[in-house]
Amino acid sequence: MCHPIPTVGRFCLALLIVSPVFAQEKPGPKLELPECDIFLFELDEAESDLSISAGKNITARPGYDNQPWFTPDSLSILFTANGKPDRTDIYEYQISSDTTRPLTDTPTQAYSPQISPDNTTLSFVTDGVTANQSIWSKDRDKIEETWLLADQPEREPVGYYVWNHETDDILFWSRYGFSIRLVNRSDQKSHYITGHAPPSSPHIIPGSNRFSFLHRQANGETWIKELDPNTLAIRPLIAIKGSNPNYGWTPGGKIIRVENDTLMWWSPKSQEWQTIADLKQHGLSDVTRVSVSPDATKLAIVGKQK
Repeated sequence: MCHPIPTVGRFCLALLIVSPVFAQEKPGPKLELPECDIFLFELDEAESDLSISAGKNITARPGYDNQPWFTPDSLSILFTANGKPDRTDIYEYQISSDTTRPLTDTPTQAYSPQISPDNTTLSFVTDGVTANQSIWSKDRDKIEETWLLADQPEREPVGYYVWNHETDDILFWSRYGFSIRLVNRSDQKSHYITGHAPPSSPHIIPGSNRFSFLHRQANGETWIKELDPNTLAIRPLIAIKGSNPNYGWTPGGKIIRVENDTLMWWSPKSQEWQTIADLKQHGLSDVTRVSVSPDATKLAIVGKQK
């Protein structure tokens, strides 16, 4: 499974051949990351159905390409890649021109890219100057970076997160605590939400300020749950079937996920998981992550070419 927590290991050097944006450098400590690419599909979202078509490999190179995040205008995809031998950075793929450019040049690792609603403020997880991974941000076209949690009493190492720019709430998964925590940068409040949380990116539920996150219950079931940041009330939404902890939301309020290379969707109206497609028939295998564009016309899928 393509997973964003790095360990020291091996890295493939055949990068410059594929694209000049991934510059070849003298090898340093190499990263052991899984091989995976990002595939872009056309998406058709109806009231009671979803379908995909016209899949395209937009990275198509040896190495790790993962964690796609669409820009608010749906014209680009941010993603994580090991474009250098000893680290990962954040890149931007522009759909119309079929071109890729780097957005960060970190001395360590950068993961989990997100962008503000006005498409100007990039945020990501990195070691930075802190002892543990934390969330940093920068203007997408500038070099200077800011530690988002520098003024917070919270010092939990961040693995995954989502930042609501409207309310300044940040919900994150603790890398070592396997817990979910909520912080607010404006009032410097921090709340422990729950433990027993599998490594998974939380999300803002479309059309609201509520969050969704993954929680493993005492009976062994893993549920996607809803959090109201104002009341801290938690509501179960749907249990996942299988073990893949990754999922995404459509703007219309459907959850999309993949299990055993089968693409599925769920909504409160459907109550049960519905099958969209067998991704093996689209030439993919070992599929993990999905991301839906804000205009609901595109779907990014992380996996391998069969």
